Amino acid sequence: MNKAMNLLKRIILFFVGMSIIQFGVALFLKTNIGSDPFTVFTQGLAFALDKTGLKNFSVVKMISGADQVTPGVANMIILIVLFAVILLVERSRIKIGTLICVVGVGPIIDLGVKVVSYFPVESYNYFIKALLVVFGCLIIAIGFAVLSATNVGVAPNDIVPFIIQDKTKVQYRWIRITLDAGFLIIGFILGGKVGLGTVIAMITTGPFIQFCLPYGEKFVNLLVNEKDVDVEESVTATA
Repeated sequence: MNKAMNLLKRIILFFVGMSIIQFGVALFLKTNIGSDPFTVFTQGLAFALDKTGLKNFSVVKMISGADQVTPGVANMIILIVLFAVILLVERSRIKIGTLICVVGVGPIIDLGVKVVSYFPVESYNYFIKALLVVFGCLIIAIGFAVLSATNVGVAPNDIVPFIIQDKTKVQYRWIRITLDAGFLIIGFILGGKVGLGTVIAMITTGPFIQFCLPYGEKFVNLLVNEKDVDVEESVTATA
């Protein structure tokens, strides 16, 4: 019973961390001066798909709340495709947190964009927008620190590099750099915004995450109140 309750707490905290991350992503999108490579790819894909008949599908309208393929809808499509690939190639890596990301990330991005839209972000000068991107990177780092500490899985796009590493034996950093470069180039070609925000994201996100990780661990452990519990086994059984 105690294990089940602790697992439930971790899943809730995972959702909280994921939500914090997506609000940071929403802030990126509203500044419109560029963002991290994956968000550029998501934004570009949204622009491209919005020119197709996909926006007329009822499920798209339900998710985005409009006749529009939003970045949230595009993100969900990307994650579903990657999830299907992982399911076929190495399904053992899929955990309950992965499923939460597939279902929840897209709608939360769109919700975050709507919330941020209440503030005149797009009318701010370039310097203020740059500061907001830095703040967005910090928000993402805080969310990631909480999400990571729950230890119940990661998003499909974060699983892919590890699968490639196992199959090719290439160092993770080179795989990540290659994938990020691919996301950036394809996203830019499709219409995603690349700019000062992209540079800021590449410079600050890593250090911010490294700084926040220990605090995320302490925060989760404080709320979960467990030590050395084999969460991985419980999550695998649940999934």
